[in-house]
Amino acid sequence: MNYRNKWLSSICFASMMIGLATSCAEGVDVDENFNAGVSNTQLEAPELSEENLKVQVNGDGSESVDISWPVVLGAGGYLANVDIVNDPANPINIVKDSIIDGCHFSFPREVDTKYEITVSTLGNEKLNNKASVDASSIAYSTMLPATIIPEGVEISQFIADNLPAGTTEETAFELLAGKTYQLSGKADLKTANVTIRGDRYNRPFVVVSGEGTIINQNGVKIRNINFDMSDAPLTSLITLSPEPDPMFSTEALGLKALSSDVKDGFIVQNAISIESCNFRNLPGSIISSGEAGWAISNFRIDNCVVQFKKANSKPAINMEDCWSFGSIKTMTLSNSTFYNLSNIKCRFIRYGGRFKPNQIFGPGATCEHTLANSTFYKTFTGDQFANNMDQSQLTATITHCIFYDIMRLDQYCFRTGTTCVPSDNVSWLAGDEPKLHSNVLKISEEIDPNFTGPTDLEFNIDEAKGGVNFLPRASVCVEKKIGDPRWFE
Repeated sequence: MNYRNKWLSSICFASMMIGLATSCAEGVDVDENFNAGVSNTQLEAPELSEENLKVQVNGDGSESVDISWPVVLGAGGYLANVDIVNDPANPINIVKDSIIDGCHFSFPREVDTKYEITVSTLGNEKLNNKASVDASSIAYSTMLPATIIPEGVEISQFIADNLPAGTTEETAFELLAGKTYQLSGKADLKTANVTIRGDRYNRPFVVVSGEGTIINQNGVKIRNINFDMSDAPLTSLITLSPEPDPMFSTEALGLKALSSDVKDGFIVQNAISIESCNFRNLPGSIISSGEAGWAISNFRIDNCVVQFKKANSKPAINMEDCWSFGSIKTMTLSNSTFYNLSNIKCRFIRYGGRFKPNQIFGPGATCEHTLANSTFYKTFTGDQFANNMDQSQLTATITHCIFYDIMRLDQYCFRTGTTCVPSDNVSWLAGDEPKLHSNVLKISEEIDPNFTGPTDLEFNIDEAKGGVNFLPRASVCVEKKIGDPRWFE
């Protein structure tokens, strides 16, 4: 039995001792409860029901699924298996032949994942009861039910026609696997918290052009989609709404009542995240605050390749247009590569002013940013990596990252009110550029990562890794796996 199975069995045994009190008749001996005079019998598999699937929140914030079933009298235990079946032709086994002592067990719950759970009954030699011939099976999915966007339909118009009016609930739209779509208009998500997803094994392809952008104010998750931004407008993929709903104001959220220091403005409460997406020729920003006075509670990019071909000087993560307010409370950039093919002067991230988080997010608020296991290549050579971080009470955790031809990274971490927590990073300036700033040497080693290459090509959406290769060959990078993990695979 492997470690996972031991973990499952231990949990299930402990849970069984509690569960017996409620699932079996009171005052009945445990052995009698399981046996109840059942012997010399061909046992059946337990009945599995959706009603007996429950989500549990673990101490570290992760989630598990607990599945239970009625006792099969005379059983010698149960045998459980759980497969991830997002790709039915290639199931991934996460619980394999685990022997369960009780009547339930738990397994880790991941987002946007489909599972198949099977449980069979083990025989009992002492009672001459035979194991069930077949296993019971039940499907479980963590995918939010979605409205399918048909191929050939322009995305912004479809969303306008199908988004429930006035909703603030989670709403999902799904693009068909491997199909090509157009985003040429402003896809206004109104007050909904929206997921726009594709298929993780065969991503759809979205061509952005015209006025194409996603307008958001209550959080959006974009997953498993490839984007061609070659003809995209010089704005951003995601734009915070120019017409905020009053429900998202600092006054309506009760923050102004907590302190007279809190400014007037609006806050995106739910996460804005981009996960497992690739971008070709992004000319503007990934996200833009607009001028309405927005701040963001949580912004994440994970498992992405973002290839810029910048054609304006706006920051890649642009909160500068909300000059008195624009900021991000919690930001995570992880397991991703950001690279640029144009020589243009701009910043990677910029806040909208030098102010303290408690003036936006309420008393005691701080900002926490994490840059982890990511590669930054020429983003952007001609300007500061970050700006307006002063007084932001920012803690920046930077770990296992490569910064190649990145100017003034020190502006991110060494301003008044900022703290840097670095580990295992490397930085390098190519050509005849000046030496790294002394503060940059405090958070990274000066080492040429010596990328395998090529590193100067447009990202090819038709190839899994885009036809580029940012695998570092420097020994410290290889030994400590510094940079985006995809290049080590």
